[in-house]
Amino acid sequence: MPTRIDPAELPTDWWTAEHVAAYLGISASTWRAYVARGQAPAAERKFGKRVSAWQPSTVKAWDDARPRPRN
Repeated sequence: MPTRIDPAELPTDWWTAEHVAAYLGISASTWRAYVARGQAPAAERKFGKRVSAWQPSTVKAWDDARPRPRN
């Protein structure tokens, strides 16, 4: 399983699926599946025809609000 990356190491303006995945410690395909199923926010911007992007604040707010498994 991928490990989370420090947000200070990521761009500050827009995050691609790969950036979001690195922040969350998941694969980019898992993030895309969450988005496709409506379990994560839709992309806020497209670069070209294929590159979706999210503002870091949107991803961080979603991450803070999502349910966590109980240990």
